[in-house]
Order: sequence, then structure tokens, then C-alpha cells
Amino acid sequence: MTKHTFKLEEDYDFEMIGVSCHTKNYKLCWTINNALNINLIRLNDFDILKKKETLSFSFYEYIDNQNNIEYYLIANKSELGYLIPEKQVVDYFIILKGHTEPKLITEITTILNRQEIILMAHQIDVATLKSKKNLLF
Repeated sequence: MTKHTFKLEEDYDFEMIGVSCHTKNYKLCWTINNALNINLIRLNDFDILKKKETLSFSFYEYIDNQNNIEYYLIANKSELGYLIPEKQVVDYFIILKGHTEPKLITEITTILNRQEIILMAHQIDVATLKSKKNLLF
């Protein structure tokens, strides 16, 4: 009898911006909404199972149907650990799915860096992350 092996490849077809700031998630969300003219809305926490513990991260979403872009804001830190441990200096991640161009990512990063409460915003190459599987949803 022939054995068939099923290999599932994860899809990391999205762009990511790391945001460092010392504010609460709702204040950052409000700032991002005003700066980018979008409407991120809080959803249920994003949960991952790590070493038999459930880590919960605040999670916001905005779907721009007109431009075919999905925006997500996810906290990097929970009470029990980090979503992406190798990026502990990053407080939040903005994930963009859909029709994103390098020019758009640069523009968003520039706008975010102009915001008073944001210490730093920069693009992150998802392929270089060891914990990138934690970002699949």
C-alpha cells in the first residue's frame, strides 16, 4: 500500500509593521484610526496555546473593502508572555493583508512615526521571524 504524505504550507502573504509605544491599546488604536483615517474595532482577544498555557493578546480589525486591504492591530505582550518573543521591544504589530504595495507600507510607517505617542514604527520582514507561526489567523 502506498503512503501519501500531506504537507501543509503556511501562507505568510502579509506585511507587518512593528510599533513601540508606552500607551494602552485603546489609546494607540484611537491614534492609528485618526492618523490613517480607518476604523479599527476591538474583537475577541487573539489566543495562542504555548506550553499548555493560553496567551491572550488584544486584537483589532478593520476591513477596507474599497481598497481590498485588511488591517489588524495585535498586542505583542500578554500577562504570560510574548506573541513574538524575538521582538520584545515591539509593543504592537500592525498586519496588512490584501493589496499592499511597498509605497503604502512606507507611507503608513512615516505617518505613524509622526504621532506623538508612538516611539517608533518600522516594517518587519515576516520571513526572518522564528515565531511567525504565531501570526497565522
